[in-house]
Amino acid sequence: MFATAGDGAKIWYDAAPGPAPVLLVHGFASDSESTWVRTGWVRALADRGHVLVDLRGHGQSDRPASGYSPQSLAQDVLTVLDEAGASTVDVVTYSMGGLVGWELAKLAPGRVRRLALGGIGGRPADRASMQRVAEALSAGDLGSCIDEVEGCRLDGPPPVPVLFAAGDQDDIASDAPEVAAGFDAPFVSLGRRHHLNAVSSRRFKEAATEFFDR
Repeated sequence: MFATAGDGAKIWYDAAPGPAPVLLVHGFASDSESTWVRTGWVRALADRGHVLVDLRGHGQSDRPASGYSPQSLAQDVLTVLDEAGASTVDVVTYSMGGLVGWELAKLAPGRVRRLALGGIGGRPADRASMQRVAEALSAGDLGSCIDEVEGCRLDGPPPVPVLFAAGDQDDIASDAPEVAAGFDAPFVSLGRRHHLNAVSSRRFKEAATEFFDR
């Protein structure tokens, strides 16, 4: 299914109804299929319901020349939630998706209940790191996205209750424990995992669902 963003871009999404739907927002150079379906997240959330979205420039969504700031991506996701009829969601994000989830909670008070942020800390998004991830994942041209996301970071106090999770060998999110402590938020170690494989951690799934059940 596709929702139409304000600038006309087509944003792919998939939704399954349930009593406590979870929005899943992938990271830079990835998509919903590889981040959430193949890693077992959709299966793990089957009794809750879900909303998947491919951010613009990624997966099955359109690839316009602009609109890649976290605020603009959050607006795309809000359009998806409206189209899917999801009034309130818990949110799981990974990497750059954390910037989007954070901005979504600020943009639409009351629509996001809790945020589980994987693979992100407090440092600004770094161009070199994004380029390394794009190369590792064999992504296409994401220069416009890099241009608009570079330098962005989690801004201000948490807009909703948050949980942080990261692998111990994740150099991109190595400061996540300190950031969580600064926000008085829980942090979950995903063991000896790095940035590209931590999202599949069973511990991450368990921690997120336990956090949402509080």
